[in-house]
Amino acid sequence: MTWDAYDLGVLAATRGDLAAARGHLRRAGDDPRALLLLGQLAADGPEARDSYRRAAELGSADAAYNLGALHAGDRLGEPDLATALDWYRRAARLGDAAAHRMAGVMYATGQGTPVEPRRAEEHLRRAAAAGETAAYRDLGTLLARDPVESAHWFLHAAARAELAALVPALRAETSTRARCVLGVALAFFLDDVPGGTALLAGAADDGDPVARRSLGSLVQSTDPARAAHLYRLAAEAGDGIAAFNVGLLAEEPAEAIRWLRSAAEQGITPAYAHLANRLSALDEDEEALRWYVRGATAGEKGCRFAAACWYRDGFGGPVDLVQALRWYLALLDVGSGDGIHEAHLIVPRMSAEEIHEAGRLSGRRLEADEFVRRRSTTL
Repeated sequence: MTWDAYDLGVLAATRGDLAAARGHLRRAGDDPRALLLLGQLAADGPEARDSYRRAAELGSADAAYNLGALHAGDRLGEPDLATALDWYRRAARLGDAAAHRMAGVMYATGQGTPVEPRRAEEHLRRAAAAGETAAYRDLGTLLARDPVESAHWFLHAAARAELAALVPALRAETSTRARCVLGVALAFFLDDVPGGTALLAGAADDGDPVARRSLGSLVQSTDPARAAHLYRLAAEAGDGIAAFNVGLLAEEPAEAIRWLRSAAEQGITPAYAHLANRLSALDEDEEALRWYVRGATAGEKGCRFAAACWYRDGFGGPVDLVQALRWYLALLDVGSGDGIHEAHLIVPRMSAEEIHEAGRLSGRRLEADEFVRRRSTTL
């Protein structure tokens, strides 16, 4: 076996052998990952608390978050919300987005602390910026005093009922941003496309890039030339989604790559595969592989399959069967078994150490170990 004590513990836990898992994890000593998992496997609250605390002291944001949840619940007796908030704040300082959200909710609602709207907003905005989508609705609720900002976050949350309730207040606003927000809400969420289109047209005339991009989406099927013009105006103003649309519509390769790269660099996930495909067509394989990997890391199914195949075949760099198997296995996490057949074809060319490393990188230790076991029985 080629894994360390933590990996063996994870493998045993995945198989349901919790006694063996605890034994391996204890042998891992002060590995914060092992301590975190020991806390998750603990039979009682105090045992979980002690493991989490040591892991948090060693820098585990997940353990600090779990301590917050433990103190907020009843596994240690009566809930201690002040202590829970302290641990959520510590986890937030360690970079945990969900902890920022929990701290924000507690400051907003006065749990374990007096109500502090400013601190609540700070934490919730950080959570939202880090991709904690549950914070969108929280921000919409917290910022109810500002209907435009509130609606902005309810749009992100796709909260139809809350958006409908804000329509009268938004109609009373006169700013370009208010018209844009209301236009998007009406056209895309509240089944009033004509009303939304009119508002977005006015905001687009005022130069709002979101209004231009949104209006472009509404008119693309009936007036593609106008849509393309609106997308370009919005993209030139820095809108990433508009840049993606311009890149998709561009016929000239360099133009497409320019805008797709702009979108990808702004984190527009669907742009990764399209940019990589365009680069590949021009034999820019090294950069193409980098974008496939970035998309794979972001959870894009097509990028995971492409990255695996490219590593297998040595496109964009040397053959790397560990990375190939990693991404074939990672397809399972996005509900796809497309990589399993390909994985079966490459594992005979790999050592047990390489297969196990691919399993570790992908978080699919059980499947990797099964490959090793099956291979050893056929040798």
